[in-house]
Amino acid sequence: MDKSFVTIEYKINSTKRISIEVSASVKEVLEQTTRQIQSQRRQDRRRIDFTPLTDEFLELSARTASEDTAVLYEQIEQSQRLYAAMEQLTEIQRSRVYLYYFRGLNHREIAEMEGVNKSSIGHSLKLALKQLHKILSKQQ
Repeated sequence: MDKSFVTIEYKINSTKRISIEVSASVKEVLEQTTRQIQSQRRQDRRRIDFTPLTDEFLELSARTASEDTAVLYEQIEQSQRLYAAMEQLTEIQRSRVYLYYFRGLNHREIAEMEGVNKSSIGHSLKLALKQLHKILSKQQ
C-alpha cells in the first residue's frame, strides 16, 4: 500500500492559500473529482433547459475548483446518491439520462440512435427527472 504523502494547495481567495498533505491515492481521487466537476461545468454551460433537479447540481458546479477537501467529499457523496437513484430508473430512462446529461447528446440524436420519436425522448427524460427528484428528496 502506498504510504507516500504529497502536498496539495488550495486557493481560498485571491490572496490566501492553504496546503494539505495527503496520500497519493487521495490526491488522485481529488484530481479525478476536479476533472469530473470541470467536465460537468462544461456540459452545464451548453445546456439551457434547466429543471428544478438540475438547479441543485448547478449550485455545486458554480463553486470554484479550489474548494477544500470537505466540500469535494460532499460532492462525491452527492454523486454517489445520484448514481444510486439512477439505478432505480428503468433501463431506458437510465440510458437516456446518461446520454443527455452525461454525454451531452440532444433529443434528436438520442431519438435517431434508438429509432423513436424525438418527443418520446423529452417525455421520458421529464419522467426520469421527476422520479430522480422524488428519490433524492426521500434520501434527505
